[in-house]
Amino acid sequence: MKPLDSRAVSKNLESYIHHLLAESDFFSDLSAGRARPEHVRDVFGQYYLWRNRFHRWFGICVVKSAPFGEALNVPRVLCELIACLEQEIKGDHYGLALSFLAALGIGDPARITALPVTDAYAESFLRCYFPADRSGDEALAALAGRELVGPSRNRIIISALPEHYGVTSGLEFFNLHTDLEAEHFRGLWEALARDSRTDTRRLIDAARLEIWEHITFWDDVYSAILGSKSELAS
Repeated sequence: MKPLDSRAVSKNLESYIHHLLAESDFFSDLSAGRARPEHVRDVFGQYYLWRNRFHRWFGICVVKSAPFGEALNVPRVLCELIACLEQEIKGDHYGLALSFLAALGIGDPARITALPVTDAYAESFLRCYFPADRSGDEALAALAGRELVGPSRNRIIISALPEHYGVTSGLEFFNLHTDLEAEHFRGLWEALARDSRTDTRRLIDAARLEIWEHITFWDDVYSAILGSKSELAS
């Protein structure tokens, strides 16, 4: 396969995503209807808090991008990042998220308190990729990996919530993202392929790490919620 061919890389990473989702405590329990409704609601509440900060990760990729003239792919990289951010705004993701939370029974999202694990994940991209020893291409590859998780993750959510939890409205938030996030991955990875000076293995490793980080975030939130409920019951 070509070192940075988006289709070949996507196929490889999607296999990794499917493996991690199958091993995930939260997504396994969600798929089977084993997770309690109040725990499902609380997990998605934390996802909402992280998602509201996700746009800042794009800013790190802009900051870490090469100056014009130093790399051929700079215009393409910036165009792809702008396209992703434009969709964040024009797609009314925030409004769709509020509709989804309302369907779960969360009427006032302002009352949701971020867990430490949520704050840590929101800041993880900055901590990992802002240092001088990490390249802008690695940050972009990591962002692309996070985007690629979306379709497989969303299919589980869209299937499980109506079947096991009676949630039939507000799912447009995840339906919208199913195709868009795969397109974002292809666009970002193809921008890298135009003129990446970073070792291909490091780019794929960065994508795999962020895929792992994202799915682990859901499991860590789920574990923290289960732990806090157990303490209250004891």
